[in-house]
Amino acid sequence: PKIENHKDKSYSRLEKFPLNQWEKDIAVGLTGAWLCSKHFGSLIANNKDGGSIVNISSDLGLIGPDQRIYSKKGINKNKGPVKPVTYSVVKSGIIGLTRYTSTYWADKGVRCNAICPGGIENNQPEEFLQKISKEIPMGRLAQKDEYHGVVVWILSDASSYLNGAIIPIDGGRTAW
Repeated sequence: PKIENHKDKSYSRLEKFPLNQWEKDIAVGLTGAWLCSKHFGSLIANNKDGGSIVNISSDLGLIGPDQRIYSKKGINKNKGPVKPVTYSVVKSGIIGLTRYTSTYWADKGVRCNAICPGGIENNQPEEFLQKISKEIPMGRLAQKDEYHGVVVWILSDASSYLNGAIIPIDGGRTAW
């Protein structure tokens, strides 16, 4: 989940995060990934040539979010919006799912890997872009097409020995 516009600016804070929102986010993000893996992985395992599953995690599946970059001017830092807890929990869970499935169907020729992309520049406020850019060695967010090559490679025979890999593609953010 993104930082949403909500009438209660502290809605996303852990102390106020609603159980029903937790359950919805986990159902969509993690249960959805599990269901796709379960059903499509099984089909791929029955394919004589095997195949490849690519899960999409996030740099925030590898590191905790720096909540300071989500702060808003004029809102107390202990009451303002933060990256919701469910985002990191779902993205970390996808990494665990990837590791599990990479061993589960390996003998059937099914490879399972995950990419952990960083953020994509998409008309975010300039204040946010300045804050996040300081956390990325390359000094910027990704452009929307900068992940395509890695996904094509993972799906191709050129990566035929790649299995269980968790690949950050984040401009170096997780290197710090």
